[in-house]
Amino acid sequence: DGFGIRGSPLNMGGPLKALRDRGALSVGNPKGAHAISVDARAPDFDGGIVTRIDSVPLSIMVNKAGRRFADEGEDLWPRRYASWGHLIAAQPDQIAYSIFDSQVNDLFIPGLYPPYRAETLDGLADHAGLPLDALERTIRQFNASVPDDPPFDHGGLDGRSTTGLDIPKSNWALRIDRPPFYAYPLRCGITFTYLGVKVDAEARLQTGEGRVDNLFAAGEIMSGNVLTAGYLAGFGLTIGAVFGRIAGSGAGRHASSGA
Repeated sequence: DGFGIRGSPLNMGGPLKALRDRGALSVGNPKGAHAISVDARAPDFDGGIVTRIDSVPLSIMVNKAGRRFADEGEDLWPRRYASWGHLIAAQPDQIAYSIFDSQVNDLFIPGLYPPYRAETLDGLADHAGLPLDALERTIRQFNASVPDDPPFDHGGLDGRSTTGLDIPKSNWALRIDRPPFYAYPLRCGITFTYLGVKVDAEARLQTGEGRVDNLFAAGEIMSGNVLTAGYLAGFGLTIGAVFGRIAGSGAGRHASSGA
């Protein structure tokens, strides 16, 4: 119930269901999805790319109890952002908050909605509806774990990692101590799932009886052939372009053959 669908509410998976009902083999993780962090204030459907929140690697993420629950700096944004939605979805009420200060506010693409802003953590907790004591404790412990070296460098994996925390922040660890303070409310935003129809190397649809000579698939409907547990930014476009060319060429050859 807490998920946002980034695309059209009319995209209900009808073609995929119809193909599976007619014997098409499926492939991929039925519980897997391209799931990112979106602004919790965004519409339930069709919010698009402008509701994506990119502050996570430069912030700490806390749940509604004010506690961190994931390594925000585990990897570069293009390799990590499509998993944040899953992490948020596992939290109470499927909501989280990205907390940061003035040091990083200009280092990422801003979302459609402005973040909550306050000169004090007390004010920020009030805006976000977070428990002040827990939030202050989390930030105090986090700040105490942040080293002075190596220098902060958001252009790559800088190795600036916390020490002594049960959940580390492996890169881009900066103390949150320079007001104003900011917070984005986050929820899970689904772009597409990793379950799709099975195809062969020529993008022909596969059934239990073999391939279908005159039916081809490309793009997200066959993403499960390629995507499993991870995602790299732009890969959805790559699947569409590469397999679109393969499928289109195959369909053209089939049509020209008169079969």
